[in-house]
Amino acid sequence: MRFWRALRWPAILAASLVALVVLLRAGGYLARYEFQASDARARYFEREVDSNVVIVGIDAQSLAKLHEWPWPRRYHAEAIERLRAAGPERLFIDIDFSVAREPADDAALESALARWTGKRVLLPTFFQRATGADTDLIVTEPLPRFAEHATLGSVLLEPGIDGLVREVKNTWSLGDRTTTSVSAQMAGRVLSAGEPLQIDFGISPASFSYVSYVDLLEGRYDPSEFKGKSVFVGATAVELGDMMPVPLHRALPGVVVQALAAESARQGVLHALSAPAYFALLVLWAALAATVFLVDSWRRNLIGLAALLGFLVLADCLLYSFAGTTLEVVPTALLTILAYCVATVRSLDQQTLRAIANAIGLRKRDALLKSVVESSTDCILCITRTGIVRTANPAAARLFACESDMLAGAPIAAFIPTIGDFEALAGDITETDAKTLTGDEFPIEVSVGRVDFSDEPLYTVIVRDISERRAQQRRLEYQASHDSLTALPNRSALEGHLAHALRANAPDESIALLLVDLCRFKEVNDTLGHHVGDRVLAEVARRFEQAAGERAFVARVGGDEFTVVLGRVTDDDIVADLSQRLNAALKTPIDGGGIGLDIGLSIGIALYPADAPDIATLLKNADIAMYVAKRRGSSHEYYDVAQDQYSLRRLSMVSELRSAIAANELQLHYQPQVNLHSGRVQGVEALLRWENPALGKVSPFEFVTLAESTDLIRPLTEWTLTQALEQSRRWSADGLDVTVAVNLSARILQDVQFPRRLWSLIEASGVSPTALELEITESAMMSDSVRALRVIRELHALGVRIAIDDFGTGFSSLGYLRDLPVQALKLDKSFVMNAEARPDDRIIVESTVQMAHALKLEVVAEGVENEWAVRFLKAAGYDYLQGYHYSPALPAAKCFDWVVNFNRAVDSSTPIPRPYSSVESAIA
Repeated sequence: MRFWRALRWPAILAASLVALVVLLRAGGYLARYEFQASDARARYFEREVDSNVVIVGIDAQSLAKLHEWPWPRRYHAEAIERLRAAGPERLFIDIDFSVAREPADDAALESALARWTGKRVLLPTFFQRATGADTDLIVTEPLPRFAEHATLGSVLLEPGIDGLVREVKNTWSLGDRTTTSVSAQMAGRVLSAGEPLQIDFGISPASFSYVSYVDLLEGRYDPSEFKGKSVFVGATAVELGDMMPVPLHRALPGVVVQALAAESARQGVLHALSAPAYFALLVLWAALAATVFLVDSWRRNLIGLAALLGFLVLADCLLYSFAGTTLEVVPTALLTILAYCVATVRSLDQQTLRAIANAIGLRKRDALLKSVVESSTDCILCITRTGIVRTANPAAARLFACESDMLAGAPIAAFIPTIGDFEALAGDITETDAKTLTGDEFPIEVSVGRVDFSDEPLYTVIVRDISERRAQQRRLEYQASHDSLTALPNRSALEGHLAHALRANAPDESIALLLVDLCRFKEVNDTLGHHVGDRVLAEVARRFEQAAGERAFVARVGGDEFTVVLGRVTDDDIVADLSQRLNAALKTPIDGGGIGLDIGLSIGIALYPADAPDIATLLKNADIAMYVAKRRGSSHEYYDVAQDQYSLRRLSMVSELRSAIAANELQLHYQPQVNLHSGRVQGVEALLRWENPALGKVSPFEFVTLAESTDLIRPLTEWTLTQALEQSRRWSADGLDVTVAVNLSARILQDVQFPRRLWSLIEASGVSPTALELEITESAMMSDSVRALRVIRELHALGVRIAIDDFGTGFSSLGYLRDLPVQALKLDKSFVMNAEARPDDRIIVESTVQMAHALKLEVVAEGVENEWAVRFLKAAGYDYLQGYHYSPALPAAKCFDWVVNFNRAVDSSTPIPRPYSSVESAIA
C-alpha cells in the first residue's frame, strides 16, 4: 500500500505534464523551439555527400556577360543542345516559359526540347493568384509547344509557420489537376503522395557540382561533369530575386533548394514519428522522468535531469543518423524540465523558497543596473519627464564625446535637439540627428521606452550611431544608379532622369535623346583585350562629359553605347552642335597601351514629343536612328518614321521568309555559262527569286542578307541545294548534262556539320557530286579562316566543284587562293562591265586570268553584256562567260529550252539563237 501511495503523485504529475505538453504542442507554441533544435541537429551533422547533382547557375557572371534579362530563348536552346551531347540522366530547367517571346527563339527552344533523348526535360509549373483576386489560383506552366516535349513538375516551395522552407509536398492539386513535385521526379524515387518530403539541411550545398550558365554556353566545361548526372538549371544570382528563406543558410536560390530536396529523397527520406507513436513515447518518458525525480534532493535530481536530457539528445542523433527518423525533442525536453521543476519545488521548504526569491530579486536588480547602465555597447540613457539625463552608461559618454559626469544632470536637448516629446515617442524607433559636445553632427537611431515608478515615470532612451549605415545606403544607391567602370549614370538613372525631364518639359520645348554607339570598339577588345577596352570606355566617358557640358546628361547604357540627354531644346542647331562636339571629342586618338586608337561613333537622335510620346518609344526611335547612321556611315542621323517602317518590314520579312521556305514559295532561276573552248553551255548558276503577296518582289540581296543575320540561312541554303540537285537530276534524265552552281553564305562555311548534311542531300537526289559546283566568296575566310578551310576541304573530298565568286572585291590574302582546294575562279562583274571604258579594269581582267591559269584554275567572267566583251575576254584567255549578252537567269523550263537550242546551234554550225539584249526582253 505504501508503495502505491508513493507512486500516486508521480502518476498524477506524469499525466498532468503529458496533457500540458500535448496542448502546447498542438497549439504550435513549441514549434519555434523545435525548429531551432532541428536546425542545431542539421548544423552539427552537416556534411558533404556523394551527390550526382550538377547545378548550372544563372549567376552574376552570366548576367554581366549576356547583359539583358530575360535572355533570348535561343540561349536556352543552345544550353539544352550542349547538355544533350553531354548525356545527363535527368535535366530540370527552372525557367518560366509560359509566355511566348521572339518566334525564332521559341522555335529553337521547341526544337531543342524535341531532340532531347532519354528522360524528357523537366519544366516548372506552379500555382499563383489570379490578377485582381484574393483567393483564386491559376496554373502557370510552359507554353503547349514546349510542354508537348517535356515533363512538368511543381516548383512550389511553401514556407512553414516560421517563414522558412523546410519541406516539399510530393504532389500539388488544384481542382482536377495534380502535379508531382520537381524534387520527387528528379530524385528518381516513388514517394508517398500524402507525406511531405522533409529537406535534410544536414546535406551541404557544397555536395553539388556548380557550372556557370555562361561557361556552359561558351563551352568552358568538361562534358564528363554531366554524364549520367541530374542537372538543375536555374537562377543563382541574387539580382534575380529567386531566393528562398531556409534554415542554416538563411537564404538559398530556389534551384538549390529543389536540388537539396531531391538529394534528401535520394539519400533516404526523413520520417517523423506518427502522432500515436509520439504520444505513447511522451507517456513513457513522463513516467520515467517522474520516477527518476522521486528523490527529495534537487542536486541529485539535477544530475538525473542532465542524464535524461543527454540521453534524449543522443537518441535523437542516433535516430537521425542511422534510421533517418526525426524526433521532436523540445516537447520531450520541456516535459522533463517541468517534471524536474515540480519535483524540486516540492522538495524545498518555505525558508528555502524565500531565500531563493530574495536572491533572484537581488540578482535581477543587479543585472538590470549592470546591463542598462554599464555593460551595453549601445548608448543607454535614463531621462526624466522634463528631459534631464538621470543616468548614462559609458557608451553614451563615448558617443557624445564627453565625460560621464557631464551627461548626468544635463538636458538631453543639448545633444539631441530634435528629440521632442518623450511620451509621444515611447514605443517607437526614430531616426534623427545628434551632436557631440564639440558640435559635430551625426545621424542616430533613437528608441524610447517608458518605465513607471511610484514617484515619477522615467524614460529609457537607446541611441545608436547610424553613420556607417547611412554611408552604406548612399554607396548602394550610387552603385544602383551608376556604371562602375565609367562612373556615369546607368540605364536606370537615365530612365529616372528622362521621367523627370518629360514631366517638367515646357510645351514649346523639346528633349533630345542622343544614342551614341562606338565604332571599331569590338576590334579593340578582340585585339588588345578587355582591360584596354575598359580604359578606352573610361576615357570616352570623360571626353563625352567634357564635350556635353553641364547642361547635358551623359549616361552609359551598356557595352559601348552611351546616351546624352539635352533638355529645353528650342532649335535643332543646338542638337547638331552637340553632335559635332561629341564627334570632335574622339578626333584625338585614345592611348591604348602605347597604341593610338581611332574610335569613331554613330549617333541616333530622337526628340520628345515630336518623335515619341514616352521614354520607351524615345529610346527605341533613337536606336533606329543610330543604326541608320551606322548603315549610311554618317556621324549622326535624326529619327525618320520611314526608317522605322523599314525596320517593321524586316521583322515581317523574317516570318514571311520562314513560311516561304517551308511552303516551297521560293523559286530558282538559272543563268547559263558558255564554255569558250567548246562554244557550248556546260554549266548554269542557280539564283534565288522570291515574290511575296504582301511584300511584292523582294530583292535577293535584301532577303539573303536578312537570312544571314538570323538562323534562316541554313534552311534557305538546304532548300536551294535540294531544288538545284533535283533540277539537275531532271535535266540529266532529259539528256541535258550541265554543272549547277550554288552560292554558299560565309556563315555556312563556319558550320562543321554542313558537309555531312550536303552528302545526305546528294545521296537522296541520286545526282553525281561532280554535277554540283559551290561558289564561295573571298570574305568567307575572314571570320574563322581555320574552320572555313576545314569545311572547304571536306566539301572538296565529297567530289563537288568549288569556285571563288566575286573575286577581286574582297580583302583576303592570296595565300588562301593558293591553299584552297578550288577548281574555278569567277571574276566580279564590275571589272568586266567597265573594261571597255576603263583601261585599269582591262589590266585587272587580263592579269587575273594569267594568275588563275598559273594556279591551274578555270576562270569565269560574269557581267558579259556585249560582243566587245566576248571578243576581249576570249582573247584574254577566259574559259567561261556568263551574262545578259547570252541570257539572264531564267526559270528552269525556259533555261532548258534555251540551252538545248543554243548547244544544237553550236553543234550544227547554224546561227546561234539571238541573245537577250536586256533584262526587259528576257522577261518579255
